[in-house]
Amino acid sequence: MEKAHCTVHRQALWILCVHVICSLSYVAENISTTETTMDVNLIEENHHQHEVGSKWSPLFEDGPGPINVTARIGSTVQLNCKIQLLYDKTVTWVHRKSDDIQLLTVGRQVHSSDQRISLSFRYPNNWRLQIVYITDRDDGVYECQVATHPPTTKKTYLRVDVPTVRMSVTGTGDVTRGSNDVFYKTGSTLEIVCKVVHAGSNNGSKVSWYRGRQTISTGITERTSNDSSSTTIVSTLKIKHVQKTHSGNYTCLVGSPSASAAVTIHILNGEQPAAVHDGNSGPLVCCVAGWWLLTLCCLVLSS
Repeated sequence: MEKAHCTVHRQALWILCVHVICSLSYVAENISTTETTMDVNLIEENHHQHEVGSKWSPLFEDGPGPINVTARIGSTVQLNCKIQLLYDKTVTWVHRKSDDIQLLTVGRQVHSSDQRISLSFRYPNNWRLQIVYITDRDDGVYECQVATHPPTTKKTYLRVDVPTVRMSVTGTGDVTRGSNDVFYKTGSTLEIVCKVVHAGSNNGSKVSWYRGRQTISTGITERTSNDSSSTTIVSTLKIKHVQKTHSGNYTCLVGSPSASAAVTIHILNGEQPAAVHDGNSGPLVCCVAGWWLLTLCCLVLSS
């Protein structure tokens, strides 16, 4: 009887152990499943945290744009691109003009061969593009892009203001004006006035002077005036007691050949203006006359 009682107790204890083991296995399985679910959720969150539209996606501090910027020829322009929540994403700048697309920067590296273009990064988050000595070919759309999927883009429309440039020639002494040329006698005073008119206010544009390809830096005076709609710059080049060496093509330029004016100056040393032109065209006239004379002689001989 006692032996049978011990057997019953052993069976009950065995059943209890089986239940405990099964319970522990179930708890362990649930814990593992919970951890796996958390890991999957964390991976998915990390995968989607930079997707456009998510709470972790990069955004532009000043809004998505677009922005309109007007710059003067010859001035310096800086295009801002302030980005929050960038993390490890790459920023690029591209220039779009008509059907032409130019890659300018990738990260902090400049990929443009144009030395005027640089990335002027400003801490902590301004990926600012800088262009110096602006020309008319710089206008167009500039895109600051963040390498998300799809790319996050902010557009800046740059318009380059091309001023009107007019040139007039005055001076003292014996001055003769032709259609495209001005003649001075040796010892006269040469004075060339370059008038530049900008729309709006002045933005640092500069008038440069050249004789041929040589830069002129002396004998120049400049004054600027403003009204409600425009800015006028009057730059004057004055040379006293001119000599033959002062002859040449004089150009005033504001940042680009499209904003320039030129005049050809001849300094005479006793000769007449007509003689200058005759001296240049004489060989051509002589050759033409000689050709016709030779033709006439051949016709006479052949008859």
